[in-house]
Amino acid sequence: MNDITPPTIIAFASPKGGAGKSTSCLSIAGALLKKGYSVHIVDFDQSQALWRWYTTTAAPEAKTNLTAQLPPKEDLPAFIQSLWRHPADVLLLDLPGLLTRDMLHVAAFATLTITPLKLSELDIVEANRLHDQLRDIQTRVHKPIIHRLLVNDVQPLPGAYEYALLDELIQAQLPRFTTLIRHRVAYKEIFGTGLTPHFADRTQPKISKAVDELDHLMAEIEALLADDQSAIQPPTKEAA
Repeated sequence: MNDITPPTIIAFASPKGGAGKSTSCLSIAGALLKKGYSVHIVDFDQSQALWRWYTTTAAPEAKTNLTAQLPPKEDLPAFIQSLWRHPADVLLLDLPGLLTRDMLHVAAFATLTITPLKLSELDIVEANRLHDQLRDIQTRVHKPIIHRLLVNDVQPLPGAYEYALLDELIQAQLPRFTTLIRHRVAYKEIFGTGLTPHFADRTQPKISKAVDELDHLMAEIEALLADDQSAIQPPTKEAA
C-alpha cells in the first residue's frame, strides 16, 4: 500500500467490557494474515490484552506481516489522522469498553466498526445504544458509517433464552453479520498458546471448525466492503 491508497481500518467497539472485542480482533487478524494481508493492531483498550499478546507471544503471526502498538497518551486526533498513511493493508483498532467521546469518534472514523456481543440482555442493550450513537454521528457529519454486530461465544446447544435473544436481534433489524461465532476452545486458547485458529493445528476438529466460522465471517466482511475503494485491497507484494 502507499500514501495514495489508505488502509482498511476496522474498529472493534463495545460500550462494555467482556463482549469479546480482543478475541474477535485477534481471530480476524489471523484470518487476514493467512490470506496474505499485512495487519497493524492498535490496542486502545485499557486492559492492553492485545499488546501483551503481541509482545510476549512466540506465535508465527506475530513475526510475519503483523505489527502492533499502543496509542500515544497525547494528541490523539493527530494520531488517528496519521493512521490513514499507515503502510499496512488493514488496521485493526481494539477500542476501550467504554462509551466515551473519543471511542465514538474513532468508531465513526473507521472503514468498518464491529461490535462483538454475547447473547445477553445487557450486551444487546449496550450494542443498540452504540448503534444509535453512531447513527446520530452519521446524520450530523453526513458520512456513511458501516457498523455491524458480531454475535460471539454462542453455546453449542443454546437454550430457549438465547434463542429468544437472537430472535430479538433479528426482529429489531439491527445490522449484524449472519455468521455466529460459537463458544469454542480454539478461541479461548489464543491468549494461552499464542496461536489464532488459522495458525493452530487445523487437523484438530476444534480448530478447523473455528477456521470455517472465521472464513465465513471474512467472506461477509469482504462482500460488505467490496464497493469501498479504501477497503480490503489485494495484499501487498511483500505480504503475498
